[in-house]
Amino acid sequence: MSMTNIEPTHRAEPPSESESEQMEAAFQAALEQLPPNTGLSHAVRERARALFEVGWISGVRTGHTGPALAGVPLPPETFSEALASLAARSQDSGPGIGQLVSYHGTHQRAWGRYWVTGIERQFSRWGREYVLYRLSEYRGGVFVTALSGVHVESITALPQYWQRSTL
Repeated sequence: MSMTNIEPTHRAEPPSESESEQMEAAFQAALEQLPPNTGLSHAVRERARALFEVGWISGVRTGHTGPALAGVPLPPETFSEALASLAARSQDSGPGIGQLVSYHGTHQRAWGRYWVTGIERQFSRWGREYVLYRLSEYRGGVFVTALSGVHVESITALPQYWQRSTL
């Protein structure tokens, strides 16, 4: 009885220096095709860069980047639509301003429902973007800040119907 060999025939290799250089040049050329006021966040660009790198290096290794290297770029709207979709997904990853959330972070005494009244994006020392939320209670017709500097891991967005019935 013979067993099927599931080992790959080729050994996996990280991108070579020339593959990375080609990819970076192609990615920059694609970004330059976008309108100047696109306003993509650093996080979206880095996600796009990672996806672009996979596609580009796959193309290089299979011999399908010839047309791209021959000066036949994609239409600007193709790349723009892909990045816009990625940006929309990135924005959907956390609650938005005016959304009701449940706080379950390290301050157990503060656990409960709050309104998101502020969102601040910052960079860490390592250049990674992170988001901090300001959470408020709605008292006497005004929002009163209850917690600030809250990480996304400490909150869960509540369904829309909570928002309509609470205010």
